[in-house]
Amino acid sequence: MSSPVPKSPEQSEKSRKYDRQLRLWGDHGQRLLENSKVCLINATALGTEILKSLILPGVGSFTIVDGEKVTEEDIGCNFFLEYESVGLPRAQIATQCLLELNPDVRGDYIDETAEHILSNTQNFFKNFTLVIATGVSE
Repeated sequence: MSSPVPKSPEQSEKSRKYDRQLRLWGDHGQRLLENSKVCLINATALGTEILKSLILPGVGSFTIVDGEKVTEEDIGCNFFLEYESVGLPRAQIATQCLLELNPDVRGDYIDETAEHILSNTQNFFKNFTLVIATGVSE
């Protein structure tokens, strides 16, 4: 009877880091998550919390699209924004804070509104596995 192939140190570290979700959805599910590209439209409190829940288990990459600046109102309801951030691009600050949660995840931001992007690049959102939109009007 042959013994299983030993895991590399990198695989062992990954197995420890993502143990809970590997038990839930296995290696195949983890690979799908790691290959996912998520776009968040508007870095609202709800949006950043949703993104946090995808970053911690190891989503491949994310992009935040938000043309707003951080306001004092944002500080009161969004855990990822601090008072020193008031007046700075909300997408940039949220991206920086979220990237601190998991060094295996890549993140980027676009300091423009989704409407502006759509008017210039109609297929922009086709590059993503999942698009999450928060704080949008009908």
